[in-house]
Amino acid sequence: MTGEFADRRAHPRVVVNAPARLFWGPKLAHWADGVIYDLSTGGAKVEVSGMYTLPRRLVLLHYAEDAAFEAILRWRRWDTAGLAFEARHDLTQPVDSWLADVQTVWQGLAAGFKPTAG
Repeated sequence: MTGEFADRRAHPRVVVNAPARLFWGPKLAHWADGVIYDLSTGGAKVEVSGMYTLPRRLVLLHYAEDAAFEAILRWRRWDTAGLAFEARHDLTQPVDSWLADVQTVWQGLAAGFKPTAG
C-alpha cells in the first residue's frame, strides 16, 4: 500500500473478506455481525452497520481463524471500523469464563463459515 496510511501500519495487512461477529458490553451481551475486510497480527478493518455505536473495547470473533480477539476501536467511518488487537484467544482450547459465551457462539456457527470438501 502506498500513501499516508502505509507508513502508519506496524503490521502488513492481508485482504480476507471473512464473516465475523463483534461483542461488547456487560458479559459481552451486545453483538453485531460484520465482515473482516483485512487482517494483520496487530489489527483489522471491519465492516459493521453504522447503526451500532461501538465502544472503545470489544471482542472480535473471527470464525475462519477459530479465534477471538480482544480489540480497541481506533477509528470509525460510517460502516467501517479500524481495530487494534490486544490479545488473541484460540477458541479450540479452553477459554476464560468471561469468553465462554463467545466460544459457544463460535462452536454453533463456525462450521457454516468453513469451506467444505467437494
